[in-house]
Amino acid sequence: MTAPHRLGRRLALALPALALAARGAGAQTAGGAPLRLVVPFPGGTTPDTLARLYGAAISGPLGQPVVVDNRAGGGGMIAAEFAARAAPDGNTLFVGSNGTISINKHITDRMPFDPDRDFRPVAFLGVSMQVLVVRPGLATDLASFLARARAQEVNYASVGAGSAGHLFMAGLVNQLGLKGQHVPYRGAPQALLEIAAGRVEVMVAAIGSALPLIREGKVVALAVTGPARDPLLPEVPSFEQAGVPGFALGVWNALFAQRAVPDATVGRIAAAIADAQRDESVRRGVTAAGFTVEALDPASMSRFIAEESARWGEIARATGVRLTD
Repeated sequence: MTAPHRLGRRLALALPALALAARGAGAQTAGGAPLRLVVPFPGGTTPDTLARLYGAAISGPLGQPVVVDNRAGGGGMIAAEFAARAAPDGNTLFVGSNGTISINKHITDRMPFDPDRDFRPVAFLGVSMQVLVVRPGLATDLASFLARARAQEVNYASVGAGSAGHLFMAGLVNQLGLKGQHVPYRGAPQALLEIAAGRVEVMVAAIGSALPLIREGKVVALAVTGPARDPLLPEVPSFEQAGVPGFALGVWNALFAQRAVPDATVGRIAAAIADAQRDESVRRGVTAAGFTVEALDPASMSRFIAEESARWGEIARATGVRLTD
């Protein structure tokens, strides 16, 4: 990472609730047909949890049932291609994340869809900082970990090649002169348990995924990737506070529609999400998943994602990370 990154500060801002003119445009899309939320991960994962939480909240206001369609595999590209090819009537939305929307296009030439051409953002479902965790006994703070990793190779886990955690750690290794070997896993729970067991040494993971093991003392949290301490881990400094600026990149899950879906339809769904985000039970559910609510209108989301994607592209080029067939 070659320059300080300021987008994490925008993720941490509590923005005013949306007031979209599209609220008056009518309650239903396509005559009340089911709204399908396509999730690129299995049931029980965080994106699935958030999709079901919001789906239950917006079904009534939109006047249509909401169905969660889990299509795991292919690094999220199977689900993304399916959603991109669906009829652009607003009844099929994709639950995207950093990897599928902002990262993959920089690390492979074999994407079956174009996230910029095929999708437009609707609403964030939740945002989170990441946290660097290590096995017990490896290090007590970020400085001691960096000293260890400069002197001796460490194995770092991720939820897969090209994931946000993989690219973040690859950026650390590249810029800070560390010695690291990537070890990919199929999911965060397995990777974190391997760290707790001492078979792998370090990982950058979403806070919500790592929090239970951190609280149990089975992994040690050294730094979070936000511009400041995270409310879920108030005792853990940010990278900047620990003396390593320029490493503020979060993770997020968001709803996307096909690019051809009309503005009024996107606005209506975005307004329903914004209303849901003011509901205390929804906010509690998002927090329980280890995320926070981020209310950005679709136009602001587009700008944010474009800037963030450019930053991930810088890291991909600097590190040479690529997806292999």
